[in-house]
Amino acid sequence: MLWLTASGGSVDANDQSIQMSVKQPVLTQAHGGETITMSGGSSIELKVESSQSGGDYGVVLWTVRAGEEPPLHTHSREDELVYVVQGQLVARVGDTRVEVGPGAYAALPRGAPHTIEVVGDRATLLVSFVPGGLERFLVPRDGERPDPAAFGLTLP
Repeated sequence: MLWLTASGGSVDANDQSIQMSVKQPVLTQAHGGETITMSGGSSIELKVESSQSGGDYGVVLWTVRAGEEPPLHTHSREDELVYVVQGQLVARVGDTRVEVGPGAYAALPRGAPHTIEVVGDRATLLVSFVPGGLERFLVPRDGERPDPAAFGLTLP
């Protein structure tokens, strides 16, 4: 069986040399990941730490409340993949603004300035970073105060 790739090529599904970067299953129950909660009620739960994926990706579940959205920012090291689980928001990428809701998906390449604005009370997003690492900016280890520049983030 052949799988078609996004670039128009194909991959043999039976090719044993193709392997996931995850060597052990990663199963994170609802509310089972390390979580931080901000003063306004937003929370970010670590679902997959990059150390669990060989550095290939990291994943967080982010419930963001209106007023606690990130500023317009740019990543220099990773692409960001965002799936809207619940809520409504305005996604801004560069000069483009689009209102989106549950089921919406965005693939944001590194270097693309972006942010969100919550419409209503809150929105929940499943966010992946490729390669991983930035998840530890959002959910820092105990006692750490991460420097955005150390994570390749450019803020206004």
